[in-house]
Amino acid sequence: MHERVLAVPLIRTSCFPSAERRALQRRAQRGELRPIRPGVLVDPASIADLLPEEHHLLVVRATAHRISPSRLLAHRSAALAYGLPLVGAPPDRVELRDPSRTRAETTTYQQVRPLVAHAPRGRWDGTPPYTRSTFAGIAVEPLVDVLLDVAATEPLRTALPCIDAALHDRRVLSEMLTEAAEAAATAPVKAATALRMGSALSDSPAESVCRVCFRQLGAPEPVQQHVFARPGERTAIVDFWFPDHGVVVEVDGRGKYGVGAQASAAHWQEKQREDFVRSFPEVRTVVRVVWADLMEPERLRAKLLRAGVPCR
Repeated sequence: MHERVLAVPLIRTSCFPSAERRALQRRAQRGELRPIRPGVLVDPASIADLLPEEHHLLVVRATAHRISPSRLLAHRSAALAYGLPLVGAPPDRVELRDPSRTRAETTTYQQVRPLVAHAPRGRWDGTPPYTRSTFAGIAVEPLVDVLLDVAATEPLRTALPCIDAALHDRRVLSEMLTEAAEAAATAPVKAATALRMGSALSDSPAESVCRVCFRQLGAPEPVQQHVFARPGERTAIVDFWFPDHGVVVEVDGRGKYGVGAQASAAHWQEKQREDFVRSFPEVRTVVRVVWADLMEPERLRAKLLRAGVPCR
C-alpha cells in the first residue's frame, strides 16, 4: 500500500552542510527541486503522477520528523493512510490526535485534535481494527476509531465511502460499527447514521455517494448488486435495482472505461451487458449516473423521476 508515496526520495536539507543547503535552495528557486514543506525537497518528476491524496501522504512523510511520538495520525489523514477513499479535497494540514490535550491546536502544517472517546473494545480488544497501525514511522489511530471520528465530524458523502470501503475489504465487521455507533459520544445521531448505513456491497466511492444522494432525495431503498441471470446465459450484476419500479441504476465512476482501444472494447462490452439486463421483462429502464449527477443531486433527481422512481 502507498508504494508510490513511499518510493519518492525526500531531500532533507538539514542533513547537508550550509554551502550545500544553499545550493539546494537555489535549485528549488530555479524549479529544479520542489519544496514539500520547509526543509524537505523532491525532484518534481518523482511526484508528477501522484494523485492529490498521495500528495497529502507525501506531506505526512515529510512532516514525520516534526511530529511528537505521543501524537497519532488521525481523522482524514489516518483514513488516507489506511488506503480509504476520500471524496473531495484532502486536508490541507496533517491531522493528528494528542491524547494529552484538551483543546485543538492548529499550525501551518499540523492540525492537532484533543482526545475523544474511543469505540468500545469489549470482545474485539486486540484485533487489527482496534490496534494502532503505522505510516512512515508515525503511529496511526485504530481503524474503527478513525471511522467513528469521520462519521461524527464529516459530511455523510465523505464518511460513507470510507465506511463502505472498510466493510467491502473486510477490514472491519458490521457488528463492530454497530457497537461503535451505540457508544458515539460526539454527534451521536450523525455518527450512528453514517455507521449504520455502511454496506460491504458498495464497489466504489461513487456507489457510496450515490447511496447518500438516494437518501437525500427521499428515493426508495434500492437493492445493491442485484444479479440478473438465465440458465445457460451470461450473468449481470447491477449497482442498484428498484424492483417496485423496474429501474436499474448504474454508476459510471471515473476511469471506468480506460482510454483508447481499451475504452472502445469496454464500451462495447458494457453495451452488450446492458442489452442483456434490458431483456428481462421486469426491467423497464436503465439509468446511467455519472459523477456530475452525484455532485449536483438535482440532476440525479431529474433522472430518477423521468425513470419513474419517486423522490421527495
